[in-house]
Formats: sequence, structure tokens, C-alpha cells
Amino acid sequence: MKRWNNLGTMVLIAILAAPWLRPAETITISGGPSDVGYNAGSVARFYAWVKGAETGTPAAVVFADIQYVGTTAVASVEMDRKGEPGPAGTRFEAAWPIPADAPTGLYSVTVHVEEKSSGQTLASKKLRAFGVYRKLARIVSVKLDKTFYDVGEPIECEVAVENLTDHDLSGLRVEFSNANYPWISTFAPGATSPEEANPELALRVLRDNMTVPAHGVVTIPMMAAGTAAFLQGQQVAVLGAGGPARHFKTPPPEVDHYTVALWDSGRSLLYDMQFSPFAVVRGSGRDPRKPYSYNFTHAYNSDIDYTKYREFYPPSEISRAITLDHSHTLLRRGDLVPVKGSVKNPTQEEWKNLELRGEITDTAGHSLHETSVLSGFDLAPGESHAFDADAGSVAEKTAPGAYRLRLTLRLAGEATLARAEIEFAVNELPSSVLVFCPHEDDEHAYAGLIRAAAEAGIPIHVVVFTGGDVGACERYYSRPCGPNEAREFGMVRMEETSEALEHIGLARDNLIFLGLPDGGSQDIWFKHRNSSDPFFSVYLAVDHAPYEDILKPNLPYSRDAVIDITKELITKYRPALIALPHPDERHVDHRTANWFVVKAADELLKAHGLDPATVIWADEAYGAGGYKPAPYHYERVAIHLSSEAAALKQEMGWIYQSQDGNINEGMRKTSSELPREEIHLRITDWQEHEGWNE
Repeated sequence: MKRWNNLGTMVLIAILAAPWLRPAETITISGGPSDVGYNAGSVARFYAWVKGAETGTPAAVVFADIQYVGTTAVASVEMDRKGEPGPAGTRFEAAWPIPADAPTGLYSVTVHVEEKSSGQTLASKKLRAFGVYRKLARIVSVKLDKTFYDVGEPIECEVAVENLTDHDLSGLRVEFSNANYPWISTFAPGATSPEEANPELALRVLRDNMTVPAHGVVTIPMMAAGTAAFLQGQQVAVLGAGGPARHFKTPPPEVDHYTVALWDSGRSLLYDMQFSPFAVVRGSGRDPRKPYSYNFTHAYNSDIDYTKYREFYPPSEISRAITLDHSHTLLRRGDLVPVKGSVKNPTQEEWKNLELRGEITDTAGHSLHETSVLSGFDLAPGESHAFDADAGSVAEKTAPGAYRLRLTLRLAGEATLARAEIEFAVNELPSSVLVFCPHEDDEHAYAGLIRAAAEAGIPIHVVVFTGGDVGACERYYSRPCGPNEAREFGMVRMEETSEALEHIGLARDNLIFLGLPDGGSQDIWFKHRNSSDPFFSVYLAVDHAPYEDILKPNLPYSRDAVIDITKELITKYRPALIALPHPDERHVDHRTANWFVVKAADELLKAHGLDPATVIWADEAYGAGGYKPAPYHYERVAIHLSSEAAALKQEMGWIYQSQDGNINEGMRKTSSELPREEIHLRITDWQEHEGWNE
């Protein structure tokens, strides 16, 4: 039995409140949709295990209630009983024909059990949500003629295209490009056009005016598609290029892959975009091998250092007798300098009348303050004594920077028994912080700021605009990514960011995801200003955010919706400091993340909803390109890091495993190698240039 009209319009069903049940009649429900997402016009399927009361008999009826998240309309489908009751309960299944014009995005599923005679709801449970996307055609495979190419050698490519509709698709255009992600501009100082910046970023039409029959597949046979070239240094952000970190007389091979796009005849509707398998491009002459890529911890065996991992902190910070707590090493003026840890007698002799003294020094070793931390205690052999004290407060005149706390354990007035030291940093911090990031992993740029705020107890929240659903999706699944893979990959990246921020001390409750489409921000900014005309993501195949654990599921992919929700966040948290990407970044998601937030701030400022003294910082990741420079002026600002904070920031980078975290781990540095400053730019006149990017 299906509860909707024959036009596919969802009908509101009133769900009765469940009556009280005796303990013996408790009903349990489990299950979910049989896939993570479905194409509009197809059939969504659900299953449920129901156990308890009389649910295994005809006396009970089970329904699946499907709802577009954020609306009130519900489509209710009676579930069919499958087989006899077992230990897990009785299995029920249902199918829901998704209307062809159903809105794309996130749908919830609630299973409820009714008593057949009375219609009363006995139990209900919300199960895992699913996505509905609209995909008309897809690229099902991309093959290259081989793996290894010399520079200048032709590349051949085979592409298979599938029609997912019940009618022929005509006028299709298939393109091949050396460019990797089309939303990352090329980088070449002084260039005035993409072709001048990198003439090797050629675009080749593999097939024009192609027709694919209904539910059919057409394969374009292997044909010339491009020319092998070194891309790094030209398109620095190309996956696999990694930047010119090495200097060989003969350049090492480069691991690249290429873009294949499926368009309509007018090149206005992008049906799909996928990436080729990896290709190894080599120069002429001696061939220094590059055998390892993304699936290995080390890109080169020469990267392995067999001594670094044996000792992270300098010897002066390591002691058999004094163990220090490193959890609070980023301070502000006026803060107490914490001294927490334990002392232990590692000898066979009794230690009597001990004193633990602390001395604060600058990085040059000049003494700034000295105090007695602990005194008048004894330690028998093997005995430990915990301490939790302070070494005084950070003076108001203390300059921001790095400092050291040196501890000396000695017999009162006599010989020194042990020494240890801990590094701490002093910063000027705002009263509250709101960080906006384009993708999951971009919060790494502000890791020091986030850690400092978390240690100080300053209110701080991190907002991530996109789901990062494209970046290395095909590598993660080892196949071309469809809408389901892209959505699930976005959730993988969200979990990585959650874990990374937890590692540096930010609670998950302070992390907010918006679920915008990877690579779509600039089109949203310029072409899709109203929620009535949202941007359609080619990868997710939706125009509303399809994620469950985000701030607003089914957020329209439109400029007004993004600015409105950004204004809501700024109004809610009232940050003294807003931290952003740079407005000139080559990556469209980076620069438009800045634009969205500054536009929201401008509107709030005009409505007297924002303090004019609000500070905005910017951070550079990719470098400038792709759009005219912003007219702002900047001041350099720094967050100073302790060795512990620097270590946490390094380790944070290892957690983004889908984004080469394994390689980051292979390039780990010791304490002395890690930078002690995190450099950003303050936009001094962000209030004065509204509309420059319209």
C-alpha cells in the first residue's frame, strides 16, 4: 500500500504518538535504505528488522515514511513482511518509486509500526538518511594507452559514456584536458592567459555531437588526446605534482592524471567529469625513478630518516627524574605559567629535603623570572611526587614570542639532581574567533590559532564550506566517482577534519559543516544568486546539500543561501576575529569563501549587526591567480607556537589520509625543525571595498 497521489506528490501523513507499552511489549527497529543514494525517477528500496510484541503477525503493519529533510510532507509506504520471524525479528521490505521531478538532496526514513485494528503507532525509529540525485549521463571508464610517457609523446585515451535516461541523448561532447581540477587556476607570474601560463594545458575534443541510446553505453575507442608534459611549476596544484621540492639535473618523473568532461552541444551543461588513471611522465636522458606515489608513506626512500623518530624533543627537555605536562603551553599576557608534572627518584639512594625551582628565560637564555615551585619534600628510591603549580604570571609588558621554563631539582642549597625544560609561547589573542575554511583540511592553516584559543578557553568555532567531495575521490575508491561515491567521500573528509581538530583540542560541537559542492563556489557566487536557481553539482548531481550531519541539510547551492547562513553564524558567535582564506587565491573555493564571509560582514555592518572593530585575517595556500586582485591592504600577523603546539600541528596533517596524510607522516620533522610561527595577513580595510568582486 502506498500513500501518495498518482502524480507523485508527497502527502502529509499524521503519525500518531506511540502509546505506553508494557516492558514485555517493547518493540525494536533497525535497518535502513539499501543504498546511500538513488537517481531521481528510479526506485529507492528499504529494509527493516522489527522485533517485539506481535510485529511478526498480521496484527501489526509496518510503514516506511520518507521525507525531504527540512519539509513537512511525508510519503508513507507499507512494508512487506519477508519470511518468518527469527532471532533478529521479522524482516520487512519496501520500494518507493522516486518521482522524476523529486527535489535533489537529503531524505530521511522513519519506520513505524501500527496496530492494524486501531491504527495506533506502537513504535517508530528514524533510520539512516539517503540522497536523491539527478544524473542523466556519466563517464563509466577512462583508460590511457599506457602508464609511462616521455615528454612530448602523444597520449591516447579511451572513454565510455553511459546514458542513464529512458530516451536518447544527442549532441554530447567529450573533452580531454591536461588540466587537473578546472577550478584551480594556473600559476605563472606575468602570464595574462591560461594558454600563456601553461601552453601544455591543451584541451582536445575526443567526440562531438555524439548520441548515446537510452540506457546504453557508447565507447570512444583509443585515440590521440594530448601531449605528455611536465606540469609542476606551471600548474602547481595538479594532483601528483607536489611542487618543485627537489632539484635534480634531470627532472624526476612526474605522476599526473588528466580530466575528461562530458558536455552538451553548447558546452553549457556539464553532465560529468572524471579523471584518468595515473600517468608517469619522464624527461629525456637518465631516468631517476619515482616508484612510489600516494599509496605509500614515503614518496622516496631517501625521505626516510632513521634517527628522527628516535628523539623528538631536544635533550634539554627530557629527564629521567622530571616529567612535565605539555597540555598548556600557549599563553596570553597575564596568564599564570603552569608547572604541572611529577618528579621521580630513579636512583637507589633516598633523596631528602628537595627543592624544585623554575626559571623563565627568553630564547637567548636570558633569565626573566625565577621561583620555587616545590620544596621540603623527600623521595625514596623509585618514589614519585606529582606537582601542579605555577611559575608566576606572564607580565603585561611581555612581548609575544617563544619562551622557556627551566626546572632544576636539587637538594636544598646543595647539588643539582636533575634538569628539564619546557617551551611555551605568548600571543595576543582576541576575545572570540570564527574560522571559515573552503574544504576539510584547510583548517590546518590556522591550527596554531585554534590551539591557542582552545588552551585559553576563548570561544572558537570552525566552519567548513564545502564537503571536499571531489579531491582524490576516484583515488579513494579506485574507480570513477558517481554521486554516491562523491557524497560518501565528502563524509570521509568531514570525519578526517573532525578527528584532526579534536587532536589539537577543538571539540566536535565547535565544528560546523555546510556541505557546499567542491569546486562550485565561484559559479554559486556569479551565476546562482537566488535559491530559486541553485547551482547543480556535476559530481554530487544535486543542487541542495545532501549531507546528514551538517548545519542545514538541503541548503540550496545559491549565493543568497550561503550569505544568509554565514550571517547567521557571525551573528550567533559574534567573533572578534574572523579567519579566512586569501581573497586572491587561485582555487575558486578558497577565494570565494573569503568573498562570501566579507559580503556577509558588509551586510551585517550596514545593518548595525556587526562591531566595526571586527578583525579579519587571511591566509595564503595556493597563491594568487584566476581573478583580478582584491584592492585591500594587509598587515603581517603571527601566532607563536611552542614545540608542543608545533608538534600537534604537524601530527594534525597526518590525519588527512585521503589527502596524502600518509606522505605528510613520512616527512615528519623533529622539534628543532618545526616552525614556531604561523604567519597570516590582517586585512586592514575590509570594510571599504564592498562590490569590488561583483
